[in-house]
Amino acid sequence: MRFRKCLFFRPAEQNKPFAPYLLRIQLVGFPFTLLPSRTTEAAWAAGLPLNRFITLAWELGGVDPTQSVTATGAFIKLAREWMGERGYAMPWAWTQETGPKYGAHCHALLHVPPEIAPLFRPMPRRWARKVLGGTYIAGVVDSQRLSSADACNALPAAYEAEVIGKVHYMLKCTPAALEGPLDMIGRGHRDWGQSCTVYGKRAGVCDWLQRCVQHQ
Repeated sequence: MRFRKCLFFRPAEQNKPFAPYLLRIQLVGFPFTLLPSRTTEAAWAAGLPLNRFITLAWELGGVDPTQSVTATGAFIKLAREWMGERGYAMPWAWTQETGPKYGAHCHALLHVPPEIAPLFRPMPRRWARKVLGGTYIAGVVDSQRLSSADACNALPAAYEAEVIGKVHYMLKCTPAALEGPLDMIGRGHRDWGQSCTVYGKRAGVCDWLQRCVQHQ
């Protein structure tokens, strides 16, 4: 079986640059979870670089905004099970937003092994259709491949620029004052400090990525 172990780490001396990638602060009286670049570093170190950026426009598909996070969880579960059936682990991370174009929606980063990329290509729409009750609505899924991930070890700067650019975009609702401390200034083109209403969790990361960093 080709299952790839999730919980493996770089040698200790290479782990030092990694810092906890979940930073919890108090913002206007409620906990706000940040998802900075350490998530992508942990996946990359594990040999599973995040190479898909998927937007799921749930409200556009008729999902009530209060159920958007639940829909995202169902989608991730379907994707993870599909990967597991083929012998692969799937690191993932997502953030939840609400905006005028898509309504309540999700941005997700995940890893797709190159050898099954052709099989994966039609799956996001199929999973979304299942989450939506059997009918797919055009525009709900936008799946982008991060082409630089294919050569992330040979050309690490190119991959880092592309994937961190996506993370910067995902974090645009993070307080602007944290862009510097999180080393994200100049990593993207959207202003931080935006705001929106989200019902439930604002961000999520798979457990094994969290453990990878916590065991530093």
